[in-house]
Amino acid sequence: MKKLAIASAIALASITAAHAAPQVYGKAFVTVDYTDTNYDNNAKADESTFKLNSNASRIGFKGEEALTANTNLVYQLEYQINVDDNSDQFTSRNTYIGLANKQYGTLLAGRHDTPLKLVQNKVDVFNDTVLDMTKAGVSADTRADNVLAYQSPALAGLPLTFMGAVSLSEQDNVAYTKEKNPNDNGYSASLAYDQNGVYLGGAYDDNVDNNESAWRLAGQLDMGKMNMVQGLTLGALYQNADVYEKNDDEKSWLVSGKYKVANTPWAVKAQYVNTTDEKGVSGADADEIAVGGEYSFNKNTTGHIYAGQISRDNNKDDTIVGTGIEYKF
Repeated sequence: MKKLAIASAIALASITAAHAAPQVYGKAFVTVDYTDTNYDNNAKADESTFKLNSNASRIGFKGEEALTANTNLVYQLEYQINVDDNSDQFTSRNTYIGLANKQYGTLLAGRHDTPLKLVQNKVDVFNDTVLDMTKAGVSADTRADNVLAYQSPALAGLPLTFMGAVSLSEQDNVAYTKEKNPNDNGYSASLAYDQNGVYLGGAYDDNVDNNESAWRLAGQLDMGKMNMVQGLTLGALYQNADVYEKNDDEKSWLVSGKYKVANTPWAVKAQYVNTTDEKGVSGADADEIAVGGEYSFNKNTTGHIYAGQISRDNNKDDTIVGTGIEYKF
């Protein structure tokens, strides 16, 4: 019996060594949000609600395994978990398998954020909350299906990286709709510079989601890394989207700032977003102004508090106050 146990232990150790166990990761991010809604049309009654929200909470498994001296197989299985209720559990987020080569870059296949979405970097300081920039009309933040994506290493030794992706339509001779041409593949590409606290990125989409095309520019300055103002980060974004079957382009811009208060666990942040002709509808304009704070309990746990207003012309104004906790593992 002892010999069998020893043999089993040796076999298990051999399997573990040959196949590295995946890393389990994720986060639970839950907030309590109060929203006071005032409609411009008096025919609709104003509303006030409290909601418990799960903000992009997730669980994932990722890892890699060496295939050759320079090439690894890489994989990730990531799923959304709604902490507050039982709806839409285990919906796929960035989930893929691929090959990563130290010299030539990484090739992925699966479901993935488009390069245009990723080029935002961390400019949206209220990302994944009720004050996310998408709530103020910024479209094109797409996680696409049936994706083949390529991520380059640093280009020519410079702090430049390229990412390109195609989202396969997997259809032919399907009736054209006002939202999208389903017969055509979707394409997205980005180029980003990141060094010494300066981040600059640009991206372009073609036939992705409900846009015939879209382009986005984003920039971020870490003033501490630039030896100017320790703890201060500034960001900006501009986007233009040509929406299917609409005469007007949707135009959005954002400015943001975040400041980590020295010698305290606090960080404060603020953001302004403006969108004109949302979804290509003339005169459908939206504005967001938001302020907030983050309290770092430890490396994995952050408390959040924020307030803001999202206004839509000829529609409604939402005043929002919220607080919550985010735990990463």
